[in-house]
Formats: sequence, C-alpha cells, structure tokens
Amino acid sequence: MGSLTCDWCEERFEPFLDDALSAGERARLLGHVDDCDACRGLLEELRVVDALLLEPRTIELPENFTFATMADVHAMPLPCARRAPIAALLAAYIAGAWSLVGAAFLIIPQHMTAFVQHTLAVTSTVLAALGGIGHVFAHLGDRGDMSSWTTVAGGVILADALVVVAVVAALRFVRPRIVERLRW
Repeated sequence: MGSLTCDWCEERFEPFLDDALSAGERARLLGHVDDCDACRGLLEELRVVDALLLEPRTIELPENFTFATMADVHAMPLPCARRAPIAALLAAYIAGAWSLVGAAFLIIPQHMTAFVQHTLAVTSTVLAALGGIGHVFAHLGDRGDMSSWTTVAGGVILADALVVVAVVAALRFVRPRIVERLRW
C-alpha cells in the first residue's frame, strides 16, 4: 500500500476517536501513527482533550453566591433612559402655537378676536381669584382693545410662560417622586 501522508491521517483522527473508521482505514492510520512521531503526538493530545470533554465537571459555588450576586446587581446604577430634549419640545410647542394663532387670525379674524376676548375674560375671572397675576389679565380684559397685536401677544407669551413653568415643575419635582416610587 504506499506511504500515507500526515494530512490524510490528520483528517481521520476525529473519526478514529469516534470509532467511525472502517477496519481498513483504521489499520492504515495506526500503521502510520506507529512510524510518525508528529502524528502520534497529535493523536495523543486529541485523546487527552476528548477525555477532558467527556469528564463531567462541577463548579463549587460559595454558600452565599445568589445573595452576593443579587446584592451586586442592586448596587449597580440604574440604566439611564434616553431623555427627551425638553428645550426642543418647548421651542416646537411655542413655534407651533404661534403658527396656529397667526394662521387662525389670517383665516378667520372675526372669530379669533371673539375667541381671544372670551378666553381673556374667562382667564381673568379665574386668575382674579388666584391673586396678583389675575390683575394683569383683568387689566388686559378691561382695556377692551382685543384686536391689538400687543394684547394678544402678551396673552400668548404669558400662557407660554405658564406652560414652561408647569413643565419645569413637573420635571423637577413630580417626575423624581414618581421614579422613586417605581423603583423596586
């Protein structure tokens, strides 16, 4: 039969270890391994690796492993949620509100003037009950000059300022309390 190459034998080492070679191939392989130190060494290493893989291994865990692991998990900082760009949202709100008000005044000026008069009357009544800020609106409502852009702009700016204050207050004071209650 001629001399076998090491490459031919190396391709058959795994099937040999798994008892998947025919009797003829097995005999040829063993004949080559008897004569070749390199192949003999490699086959021996593969036998050791296979033996280690077949041997079940147990890992001894410390007695308080679960408790210590969970303590480490609880000590880790909470992942930060991606924050919405509040300034951008407020700017978009203000730009959108002004655009809608301007478009409404261009499309239906009589109805918008009546709407602004009614809104300022209701707002001045509500805020008059709240105190000092109500006097400003009451003064605007008493002037009777609802078609003036300065009056409308002043009302919109004041409403925007109130929205900004409400959003900031919610983010600074309400949100942290809600987050704290939701923690486990």
